[in-house]
Amino acid sequence: MRYKHKVDWWIRLILIAVVFMYVPIFFVVPADEYLFLIISILVTSLIIFPFFIGYIELGDDELIIKMHIFRQRIPYDSIRSIRLCTNFLSSMAMTAKRIEIKEYNKGYIRGTTYIGPVDREAFFDELKQRCYNLEQ
Repeated sequence: MRYKHKVDWWIRLILIAVVFMYVPIFFVVPADEYLFLIISILVTSLIIFPFFIGYIELGDDELIIKMHIFRQRIPYDSIRSIRLCTNFLSSMAMTAKRIEIKEYNKGYIRGTTYIGPVDREAFFDELKQRCYNLEQ
């Protein structure tokens, strides 16, 4: 089952604003440099907009997280704990309302993943049913 990533309105606004920040530059850049400016806008758009089309998939044996060019696979049997949380730490989640996933045999930095599916509570319940090694 596939879930889309949730993107908070303010994060969406910041990412789109980065692209539109080029617009005022058109008025101060000499005409012979427009080609460079257009290429810069296209490259920036190609980098930013794929962040809006990621997904989280509940596979048969593992959780698959795809965001832009990043992909992470977490086997269900390696998941130590899951919990609903709210934070702004850097992660694959583009929302403040997240699900924290901790894995066995990994430290805090490499073993903690934050995801932000659109329907957080339904996803959390579905993930909880698939993870049979959760600590109580």
